[in-house]
Amino acid sequence: MIHTHLKPFPKNFLWGSASAAYQVEGGWNADGKGPSVWDLFTKIPGKTYKGSNGDVAVDHYHRYKEDVALMAEQGLKAYRFSVSWPRIYPEGKGEINESGLHFYDCLINELLSHKIEPVLTLYHWDVPQALMDEYGAWESRQIIIDFNDYCVTLYKRFGDRVKYWVSLNEQNFNSKHAFLTGMHPPGVKDGKRFYEANHIAFLANAKAIESFRRYVPDGKIGPSFAYSPAYPFTSNPNDILAFENAEDFTNNWWLDVYCWARYPRVPFDYLKLQGLALQSKRGTSSCSRMECPTLLGSTIIVH
Repeated sequence: MIHTHLKPFPKNFLWGSASAAYQVEGGWNADGKGPSVWDLFTKIPGKTYKGSNGDVAVDHYHRYKEDVALMAEQGLKAYRFSVSWPRIYPEGKGEINESGLHFYDCLINELLSHKIEPVLTLYHWDVPQALMDEYGAWESRQIIIDFNDYCVTLYKRFGDRVKYWVSLNEQNFNSKHAFLTGMHPPGVKDGKRFYEANHIAFLANAKAIESFRRYVPDGKIGPSFAYSPAYPFTSNPNDILAFENAEDFTNNWWLDVYCWARYPRVPFDYLKLQGLALQSKRGTSSCSRMECPTLLGSTIIVH
């Protein structure tokens, strides 16, 4: 197919760039911010390249006006940024840090003044260290409540100006390196914990989106996903089967839950055989239904 004339982007197409709070903000302990897991993890010898960390980064926290001016100069129409959870709740819950909310108020207003659409990511991997210390963060269902409270705080504060939201950023990528390769906090290698933490993250994502519908009814929200396509090496049935398994384990495990509120059956059954089956909230081996809030109803089901 040859296109002699290229169609222009639609008028409502959002062309922009993205960042994460820990990547760019700096100001790691400024104005009442609490530590995130990355503030401690990057200080462990050997965990980062040449011991680098985000204590200062590009100092976006103090230079956001300059940064937004550069975005406008580049012609960006949208900017996706993440909010640092411990900048809003230094202890992960409880008392709100008004200075943290004020910073994002200013950033959002600055973007809008330059006609740049703000796209807000609720979670880009920097869970408060206090919650990791208290109950293991994503390894406890308590985080569903704490994450939802944090999200609702942002919905109420920014929902009048921000209409595009990302709930969880690349849950699959983060959980893989947190619980399989040990390259992200908490830095462990345990398949059982990997699948359990992912399930809790699914529930937290669903609950946060459920709340979003109530507080920002005219907005749009969803998780971002690090899709890694697989391709069969040949048309040999064994290669086709390997391809389908790869798609299930690296993509559909997340996408099926996000989109259909159910786990793909083939990998789920395999995990049961390997002793990696999810646990129900009663502590018994999971069957076909997991009691939880989801996008599509009250359960995540195995299909």
